[in-house]
Amino acid sequence: MTFISVLPAAPLPREFEVTPTPLAEPPAFLTQVVVPNALCAAVSEAASLLVVGQRSTNDQHLAVFRLGANGLPTGEPARLALPKPAVLAKEANYPLGLLFHPRLPVLYVWQDITAPAQDRQEKHAAFTNWLEFEHLLIYAVKPTGLELVETAAHGVGFHCGLSGGTVGLDAAGKTLFLPNSIGATYDEAGLAYYALDGQGLPVDSDEADSGKVRAKPGKEKLGTTRFARTVVALQRKRTHRYYPSGAGWFAGSEAMVMGGYSGCMSADFQRGGLRQSWFSTLEHVGHCVLAGHPQQPALYLAMQNTPRLFQLAHADGFVSLLPQVASVKGAQLQGAPVVLTQQARVAVGAAKSLCLFGLEADGRLDGKVDQLALPSASVRAMAYAEKRGRLYVAVDRAN
Repeated sequence: MTFISVLPAAPLPREFEVTPTPLAEPPAFLTQVVVPNALCAAVSEAASLLVVGQRSTNDQHLAVFRLGANGLPTGEPARLALPKPAVLAKEANYPLGLLFHPRLPVLYVWQDITAPAQDRQEKHAAFTNWLEFEHLLIYAVKPTGLELVETAAHGVGFHCGLSGGTVGLDAAGKTLFLPNSIGATYDEAGLAYYALDGQGLPVDSDEADSGKVRAKPGKEKLGTTRFARTVVALQRKRTHRYYPSGAGWFAGSEAMVMGGYSGCMSADFQRGGLRQSWFSTLEHVGHCVLAGHPQQPALYLAMQNTPRLFQLAHADGFVSLLPQVASVKGAQLQGAPVVLTQQARVAVGAAKSLCLFGLEADGRLDGKVDQLALPSASVRAMAYAEKRGRLYVAVDRAN
C-alpha cells in the first residue's frame, strides 16, 4: 500500500501580489451589454430591469433594459435623459450611482455635473447657477418604465464636478445616505442623509417617525427652482475626511460603512449622535470604492487606478482586524467591487478588462485572480442578480 502525503497549502500572506490567469472565453454567468462610456449599473430582479448609467453627449444618460425569464436582455434599451436646470444647459451632467430599493419599486439616481474646480466654487461669480442643480433623482418603477417622482439634494451643501460617489440605504431601508456633502468647512466632507417614508421618498424625520406618507409632488413641480419647492430637511454630520465621499456603502446591522479617500468609515447613530471610526489604507493613498458581502462579514475596497484590492473583516458594520491586500500584476482597478455569491468571487472592473478574485468560504481572498479582456477603455458599470447568479457588465462595443 502506498501512502501519499499532502502538505497543507502555505498560508496566504496578508499582503500579496498575484499574476492573473487570462480567460480565453467569458464565463457562462457573464452577460455583456453595449453601453459606451458606462459609469454605473443596477439590476432589479423583482422588476426584471437592468439600468446602466453613462456619460453622454446626446443627453441619453440611462439605458433601461428589460430582462426575460432567463435573465437576458430582451431587445434594445429605453433611453432616459437626466434633468438639469436650464441655466446649466451647456454643462454636462452624468450619473455616478444607481440603487434599487430592496423592497419598494423605487430607483435612486445620484448625478453630478461639470463645474469650476472645487477650490473656486465658492468664489466663482456664476456658481449660484450650480445651486439649482439637483443631485438626487428618484424614479418610480412602473410597468411602462421609470417615472421621475422626486428630485432633491441641491444648494451649498454639496460639491459639484466630482467623479465618484453614490447613495446607500441602511439595513431597514428607512434612511438614504448621500455622498459628497460639505462638512464644517468647504474642504471637509460631510455625511448627509434623508429619512424615508413608506414609499421610499425623503420626508422630515418627525414625519418618518410617525409613519405618515408625504404626498408626491406633481409633475408640474418637478424641475422648478429650489426657492419654489418644499424642501425636506436634510441631516448632515461631520466626517473630518476628504472627497469624494460616499464611494460605495454597506449596511451592517449596527453601523453603516462608507467608502472614501484612502479607506472607509464605520458610522452608527446610537442615541441620535454620530459615532465614527475610520479605517485608513496607511501607506496606500487614493480614492477607494467599497462593497460588502451580503452573507459573510467581509468588505472589499478597490483603490482606483491602482492594482490593489483590500479585504476587511467587520462585525455588524464595525471594521475589525488588519486587511488583506491583493495587488494584481499589470491591472488598474476601476469602479466598485461586486460580490458574486453563487460563484464565490469578487468582480472588479479594470482598464480594458474584468478581474475575478476568488473567495474563501468566510469571504476572505483566496489568492487567485482570473482576468478577462473586454472591449472597453474602462470597465466600471456592473450589477449582479443574486437569485439568477448572473453578472451584467457594460462594454463600449460588441465583441
